[in-house]
Amino acid sequence: MAATFTPLTQAETLWLSQQLSAAEALTAAHCPEAVGKALSPAILDRVWAAWVASEPSSPDAINAGINAIGIAFGAHLVQQSGFSWVIASDEWGTDLAVLALPGTADVLVYPANFVAKRWGSRETGFLQPAFQDITRRVTTLATPDTASPAKRSFWQRLTGGV
Repeated sequence: MAATFTPLTQAETLWLSQQLSAAEALTAAHCPEAVGKALSPAILDRVWAAWVASEPSSPDAINAGINAIGIAFGAHLVQQSGFSWVIASDEWGTDLAVLALPGTADVLVYPANFVAKRWGSRETGFLQPAFQDITRRVTTLATPDTASPAKRSFWQRLTGGV
């Protein structure tokens, strides 16, 4: 089954706004020198590292932190790299994602899942390099000769569900 994409509902858009507010609150608590600055991947890396070091233990707090950082990362992809928010559905389920090159390469990033995968190992310092890599790959795929089905398949294998 090929993935299908639907626009966000008003409730989903509101939830995104709430997550961005939560990311700003995490920034204020864990990286106060970045308050008032755009939540770039570099700043998000610093906030994530400080938040992870604070050793949150409540499942609700962990989920909230992952969502806040993930959604802020997705928002940066939307603002800076030509992605848009969608609800993506495929044979594995339905989830919030950001999409670039719809109809050609269908580059999908599931930003909250991308961050959640790093929680278990407490990995830090991954958002800025990932942003640069994703942006570079989208730019490459946007070149007419690289958006072929073979390149699309390559992207899907490469990202492994980024």
